[in-house]
Amino acid sequence: MKLIRYLAAACAFIAVGHQPTWAQDGDDKKLPVISKKWHLVYDVERDGRSTQTFESRNQVVLSNALERMKSYSFSFSTSIQTGEVLEAYTEKKDGRRLPVPPNNFQTTTNNGRAGAAPMFSDRTSISIVFPDLAVGDTVGVVYKIVDKEPIFPGQFSMIQGFSAYGVYEDIDVTVRAPVDLKLHVESHHVQALPVREAAGIRTWQWHYQNLKPLEWNESDSGIWRVDESPSILASTFDNYEAIAKAYGDRALPKAVPTPRIRELAATIVGDAKQPIERARRLYEWVSRNMTYGGNCIGIGAVVPRDLDVVLDNKMGDCKDHATLLQALLSAADIPSEQVLINAGDMYDLAKTPVVSSVNHVINYIPEFKTYLDATAKEIPFGYLPMSANGKPVIHVGSATALARTPDLRYEQAAQKLAMQLKVDKDGSASGEMHVALKGLAAAEARAYLRELSSDNERDFVKWALNANGFKGKGKLLKGDTSGMSDTYEFSMRFDISNYLDGGTTGAFVLAPVISTPMPIMSYAGIKGRVEPNRRHTCYGFVSQENYDITLAPGLKFTSLPATAKIRSEVFDYTAKYQRTKTGVQVTREVHDKTPVSVCTAAMAAELHKQALPAAENLRTQVLYRR
Repeated sequence: MKLIRYLAAACAFIAVGHQPTWAQDGDDKKLPVISKKWHLVYDVERDGRSTQTFESRNQVVLSNALERMKSYSFSFSTSIQTGEVLEAYTEKKDGRRLPVPPNNFQTTTNNGRAGAAPMFSDRTSISIVFPDLAVGDTVGVVYKIVDKEPIFPGQFSMIQGFSAYGVYEDIDVTVRAPVDLKLHVESHHVQALPVREAAGIRTWQWHYQNLKPLEWNESDSGIWRVDESPSILASTFDNYEAIAKAYGDRALPKAVPTPRIRELAATIVGDAKQPIERARRLYEWVSRNMTYGGNCIGIGAVVPRDLDVVLDNKMGDCKDHATLLQALLSAADIPSEQVLINAGDMYDLAKTPVVSSVNHVINYIPEFKTYLDATAKEIPFGYLPMSANGKPVIHVGSATALARTPDLRYEQAAQKLAMQLKVDKDGSASGEMHVALKGLAAAEARAYLRELSSDNERDFVKWALNANGFKGKGKLLKGDTSGMSDTYEFSMRFDISNYLDGGTTGAFVLAPVISTPMPIMSYAGIKGRVEPNRRHTCYGFVSQENYDITLAPGLKFTSLPATAKIRSEVFDYTAKYQRTKTGVQVTREVHDKTPVSVCTAAMAAELHKQALPAAENLRTQVLYRR
């Protein structure tokens, strides 16, 4: 049973939108949906407002796409935008066009009570249900979204990306703006038409067509740069520092400590004297006490709420968490900065600065050179979520704005496992296993086990044994699940009826009976594994495992794997198998010394090469006789 289940908390400044990706599946490698037409026009005003007019036509090719293509929806911020459907229809295979009837539209608006504004979102969603849809039919929609107020005064930015794995017959993106509005544009793998000027308006236009989509290959997985896929970017921002300033101009005044903030900070830090301990207590308080709630209310999407509102509701989005933590740190005389980062899979900043490229807010404490993400629950002080390491960031209100979060060091992730196992002559076994974790895995395991229901806790060991092919039962000893430290320990006791199930003689592979977050056995399957041909996220760790196996009289392990000692630049492996008077003692240790959080394909290939001898040792079977 896997214990590591990272849930990255994130909040978005502004939606990228309008980016369909059709997965490749179905018979004869057909795609379930074909994009027949995808046209988007931005009409940009001098003050940064824009009108977006979007038209799409999608043909259903396979029946498994009918359900999801039966409806279509889009949304907009009611306080600063208007939206309307201009046309919607089903086009039958014989060419007949069936307009969507008025009762097939559903408009949902978030409102407060008694005419008050809503607390967290004023998004209006318009949904369309297409009539009489069948395989071979095409659904069409045209709608318009008009800005009443720009997200950032005087600024506009957008990014559109398309998949090389989908069929697009006709993509057209147009941006029209006043000639005196300075607009930076960038495009990749699309046809850029000559820029036109008429009546004081400058027009940029791009075309893209993809009739022969690429076939997905497992080696294609990993980190894609913007310039590796069909993409279009446009922005009035001269650089990413300008985005940070536009955000900071309205966010940083909210972080000035008020008497309420100063009183709260004093209560939280208590008797802590050392600045780093005071910072840790403040970070943990915000992380544990402030729940996440998205802010999708007009310009509130990029402006933090007043901190009294955040504290009264104990809820906020990423910028609310970051602003509150900055204010509390300031009240405790600890200077800090807010930092913009991408919440998704973007590990490079495109040349053209686009707001949605940095759609998440975290904190930085210069004195300790420490980044903190108070929105990501359970992350220990001094760590970031796995997906935030090794990423470009923009510091708000700092003289040095552009930076990169540090890589996770392999020594920061560690596991020690001790297993005592008594094997009876009939092949059954009983024992216990103790696991000590350090780093993000410790936090994740602690949070996961803390939230187990009583029923799931009762059956946890049974399920964990079943996942490894064993029939048995046992008891989970969760240990101390409180706090947010970077260490955690838990234990399990178990009874197994089929530990040895090969008859009077047989073979098996020595391994823990229950999977853990950083298993050494994960390297046993490295042979033949498909490695990515591009950069990908990665991390190293240290894992130590000790098994003390007691054998019943008449039961004997007739062969053991050979002792191994492997030393290389990025991978160390040690294994000792020693017979005792009552059985066998096994000691294994791995140091995956991956030094970065983003690996190149060459680094993955080198680790693969250096770990192969360890894989052979780990797969070597033990022969037994009883």
